[in-house]
Amino acid sequence: MNEVRLVRLTTGEEILCEVHENTEYRMTVKDPVLLIPNGEKIGFMPYMPYTEIGIFGLEIKQDHVMFNLQPTEEMIDSFNKMTYRIQTPLKPKIVT
Repeated sequence: MNEVRLVRLTTGEEILCEVHENTEYRMTVKDPVLLIPNGEKIGFMPYMPYTEIGIFGLEIKQDHVMFNLQPTEEMIDSFNKMTYRIQTPLKPKIVT
């Protein structure tokens, strides 16, 4: 699967992460980043920065997931920059 998703947990936390596996009972994610609303802007900070989950992955029970959505291209680009991924420019949109 390996796609960037926006996941809201039942605790109210929203995380941007790379989903590696998504089954009926659990979701395995890598490099989760916590979204922090700040007025009209959104801040980012590593989710549980005192652990090695960015390397090994984090398992979340589906019972703890409120929703799992496709983030905007800008959010994906920010996530890629934060997690040191190879950058490719955003595709220009065709205006008709």
